[in-house]
Amino acid sequence: MSFKTKLTRRKFLAFSSGTIATAVLASNLSSVRAVASKEGVPQGKVGREFVFSSCEVCTNKCGLIAEVNNGVIRKLNPNPKFFKSRGMLCARGNAGAKFPYDPDRLKKPLKRVGARGEGQWKEISWEEAYKEISQKTYEIIKKYDNRSAIAFASTEGFQEAFFKHMAGMIGSVNTVRHPTLCLSSVIQGFSAVFGTYPDADIANSKFVIMSGANRAEAIYTPDTIDIAKKHREQTLIYIDPRATKTVAIADKWYPIKPGTDLAVVLAMMNVIIAENLYDKAFVEKYTVGFEKLAEHVKQYTPEWAEKECEIPASEIYWLAREFAKNAPASVWYPGRRTSWYANDVQFRKACATLNAICGCWDRPGGLMSKAPIAIGKHDFDFMVYNKTNPERIDVGVRPFIKDLLPPYARENYGLLTDQCAYLGETDGSWVVFREAILRGQPYPVKGLFVYKQNPVESVPNRKKTLQMLNQMDLVVAIDTQFSDTAWYADYVLPESTYLERWDPAETQGGVVSIVVARKEVIKPVYDTKSMREIALGFAKAFMELPGWFEDTDDPEEAKAIFEEYIDEFSKPREAQMKHQLKMFEGAYEMLEKEGVFYLTDKRAYGKSLEDGFIFKTKSGKIELYSEKYAEKGLDPLPVYRRPAQPAPGQFRFVVGRHAQFTHASTQNDEYLLDAFGSKENMVWINSKVAAEKGINNGDRVIVKSRVGEQVLKAYVTEFIRPDTVYYVHGFGRLSKGLSHIYKVGGSEAEILEDYVETISGNALLHETFVEIKKA
Repeated sequence: MSFKTKLTRRKFLAFSSGTIATAVLASNLSSVRAVASKEGVPQGKVGREFVFSSCEVCTNKCGLIAEVNNGVIRKLNPNPKFFKSRGMLCARGNAGAKFPYDPDRLKKPLKRVGARGEGQWKEISWEEAYKEISQKTYEIIKKYDNRSAIAFASTEGFQEAFFKHMAGMIGSVNTVRHPTLCLSSVIQGFSAVFGTYPDADIANSKFVIMSGANRAEAIYTPDTIDIAKKHREQTLIYIDPRATKTVAIADKWYPIKPGTDLAVVLAMMNVIIAENLYDKAFVEKYTVGFEKLAEHVKQYTPEWAEKECEIPASEIYWLAREFAKNAPASVWYPGRRTSWYANDVQFRKACATLNAICGCWDRPGGLMSKAPIAIGKHDFDFMVYNKTNPERIDVGVRPFIKDLLPPYARENYGLLTDQCAYLGETDGSWVVFREAILRGQPYPVKGLFVYKQNPVESVPNRKKTLQMLNQMDLVVAIDTQFSDTAWYADYVLPESTYLERWDPAETQGGVVSIVVARKEVIKPVYDTKSMREIALGFAKAFMELPGWFEDTDDPEEAKAIFEEYIDEFSKPREAQMKHQLKMFEGAYEMLEKEGVFYLTDKRAYGKSLEDGFIFKTKSGKIELYSEKYAEKGLDPLPVYRRPAQPAPGQFRFVVGRHAQFTHASTQNDEYLLDAFGSKENMVWINSKVAAEKGINNGDRVIVKSRVGEQVLKAYVTEFIRPDTVYYVHGFGRLSKGLSHIYKVGGSEAEILEDYVETISGNALLHETFVEIKKA
């Protein structure tokens, strides 16, 4: 295999087209007051100052104003002008003030000197790190005659673009991101209908159905705040086998049988169409395929659905009629983390269709296109691959993909798809990606760079992830803390926290779109660098390697492109920001003055309903029946297939969020652990089941699946179905660098099976069955 490449001029900064009042949401938020200690911290600017920035503790990036005294962060306050978060900051955002001073944080570049996982490290300089890592990277490329033998894993963030630049420098096509552990299914399902993944106008909705979208704890702005403020003025329906804190503000809770949500949606459409409750004018003008949909859902009656989902037929009739009555200000909420079952894309597609037939699109209280403000991006093209270069390892027909389906879904394999057909070019599919590496198909991948992601704890079946890392010749982790993945790396490079660096401007879509950025609130406390600085360091190191450009058509041109990259991204923050925002006069000044930029003519409703608008679908309309799916051998209309059921003595394991924790990144924070109310997680077990097994609250129990087991305390409760168990994510960790949660509680990744949804490539996190017994 040749790795000869052809270089082309880059595309620099290409322009795209595009106070929570309830204790339910607080969850002990008031107990958190993150005030940093000055002990051992070098003094900075004398005096008191307030600095605009934005949070990075979760995906919301809420605006904040940092209070800094003598160069030390005293407190983080919400930015009242950041209306996307309604001028608020949650417990996690407040706790961010501690991050730069966390004794567990990474402080210097480290090189592994013992076996992986032993925790034997040597401090090295940044210069040594760049030189050694670049040399080992090139040795792998030469050994396998393939630049794509080096892979890259990352998650979203303002500096992620710079990490992606490194894949371009090296010439690898193998990048994988977080969406297939999160929202790929909902993106694919809603996009199949509307051509986009929308937001919900919760503030103006009258009737909201949230299915497994625990917005009281899985904080997402502004939706979480809006349901807290508006729930007394609207009807909120919550469907979930577990009573999360969202139940406390819901009008009704349906403890649905896991895996049967699609049955409810199909039955609701049956009633709405049969009783002529749908929006006829909207359907006729904006949609295609209604007649086929109407015929299709005749088989799915509420009486049939009751037997599947265990929600009374009378309640399904009520849901359908109320949804239609309140339309277009009704929403079946799209959700975000939608990595559930083997039919997830079809379920999300059905939810989108329900909203569509009731006209709940681009109108107050309905679904809305995100429509982000189009600003400059930090894109940079290093090279274009010729035909001899390999394809990504996780797309195309792969013989092993069928092995990654839940057993009950394998008989329908041909009806779904023979490949992960709709994966993004850089998002990839984590489950397929890892499996391809383990099997060496279609070619070996022996190097891995990881940025701001922890696949050891975030990807199902932890043993497989560790096996993947252990067969690598090189693993480099770039992080702010000693994650489990960093613990098993060869080199660990400490990134500056979001409060110690400048970040470029970032656009955030929503019902009203905004642009935010970050200033350096304080100077780096330790020997850390931003991802931008790290990428520049590697660019220089690669250029110095003898032979680095010998496989290009024009080595001198290749070198010139690297020099251009270094020149462009070494420019001051002000110059880069102004370039990003040059389309909008006064934008940079507004961002500097208020910490946020927004358009004064806030987006009106109905732009996609104007004559001549073309939806990003094959037909240019809202597609109730998908010709694209039909052509690819997929169900063009959602078809219900009964999910697998637990065998006697088994329980379905479900995952979920807690307000204090962002995935697996904040559990080691002592402020947030204190707000959580416990130093470890506990497994939820239904009271009746616990009594039958002789399990009392607080007993140690063994939770065992086909791939692993964990020991943790039991939480005996009536607020979960008897056939379902749950515990919160992010505990039971392997890294001794996480002092508060090392081997404390149970890890989800250790017991979750690694199944994949074959349309979106999403991991299936609710397809694992476990057994439970006293330890």
